[in-house]
Amino acid sequence: MRPVDKKDLILKEKNKEVKDQILQAAKLLFSSRGYDGTTVRQICDEANVSLALVSYHFGGKENVFNALFEPLRHTFMNAHYDVNNSLEALRSFCRNFVLYRIHEHELIDILQQEIVMNSPRLEMLKDVFLPSWEQLRTILQACLEQRSIHFDSIDIALNFIMGTLMYSLNNPFLNRSALPLTPEQIADLAVDFVLNGLQTNY
Repeated sequence: MRPVDKKDLILKEKNKEVKDQILQAAKLLFSSRGYDGTTVRQICDEANVSLALVSYHFGGKENVFNALFEPLRHTFMNAHYDVNNSLEALRSFCRNFVLYRIHEHELIDILQQEIVMNSPRLEMLKDVFLPSWEQLRTILQACLEQRSIHFDSIDIALNFIMGTLMYSLNNPFLNRSALPLTPEQIADLAVDFVLNGLQTNY
């Protein structure tokens, strides 16, 4: 077995650091300016790296965009909820989604922009975001079967719930004063709002 080369380790760590800088800069700029309003040069300036490094590590702006959503893809695909207790599964799903939305608000902002613009990148984002919709649909179906909640249309309930969970309290246009709430308090309020909006039997 070949001994570990310290130079290789240092190079790998440096490459990871540079890639993380590029991704953080891109996330900030895509969120505030949109994908089309952001150039590779702006990303490099924000990340304080040379222009060639985006091509070297990612091959271009589109691949940077795709790489940004990999953590979100894994988060949604690896989330599991016990639908045997459907109401608790619904609570957990809503709470976890809101906490993730607060923690990674730039990513959800970018996603919302892409949906509104009906961008060509939505095809890729389907694989990222649709698993969460299917999870929620499964939970809602279990709630109906267990008679823990009642609603007339699962599709309307699904869209209204996701609309509530994706709403941003960070938007200064809609929120003129800062709300003295922790992420956990916001998540709990969102869960209460969803459950009160549905006809829950608890």
